[in-house]
Amino acid sequence: MKSSLIFGLLASLAFSALCSAQSSRSMVNVSYDKFEDMTEVSTSESKVDDAIARKKVMQDLRLHARYMCAGNTSHCRPDKLELMFVSYSNFEHIRSIDLVLLYDGKRMRASKPSWSRGDDGAGHPVEHITFSIPVDDFLKLALAEKVEGKLGETTFNLSDDNLMAMRALANEINSPVHGKGANSQLRSSERVTG
Repeated sequence: MKSSLIFGLLASLAFSALCSAQSSRSMVNVSYDKFEDMTEVSTSESKVDDAIARKKVMQDLRLHARYMCAGNTSHCRPDKLELMFVSYSNFEHIRSIDLVLLYDGKRMRASKPSWSRGDDGAGHPVEHITFSIPVDDFLKLALAEKVEGKLGETTFNLSDDNLMAMRALANEINSPVHGKGANSQLRSSERVTG
């Protein structure tokens, strides 16, 4: 009886760990392009909290992050990583050239983003603002308890979903499997397709 109780407890712990690893993995998207021999590793887009624009109105601002690996692997240590903001607004961020993030009593700045404008397929305007940051800065952000930010004139807080996704991406970067194809590149102008 005692041994079956211990076995049940161990099986439960193993299942819990497996579910946690799969949940973390499902927050990370991996797409290999066999023609370019590159793998894009990214988080899904998720909404930031309390995004208040320059006119003191709430804004629909979302974030996702990505990096590129050479070869068919998601496990590499990139030099840089992209933070990609998506704003459902019309020219709100055309002059947003600075990103300031506050975490654990520290300040991180990024500048010189790429900016593009389009629509969501239903005719609503969408802006894309992308910053490249050093991977070490990203790893610090991913480990922070709370991250506040300012994108141009818009202030926001990273949501729990943002932070969980960033931690999952950090786990990919810090994975002990850095074998074949462990070199990375960052190509902000290129979309990877499989």
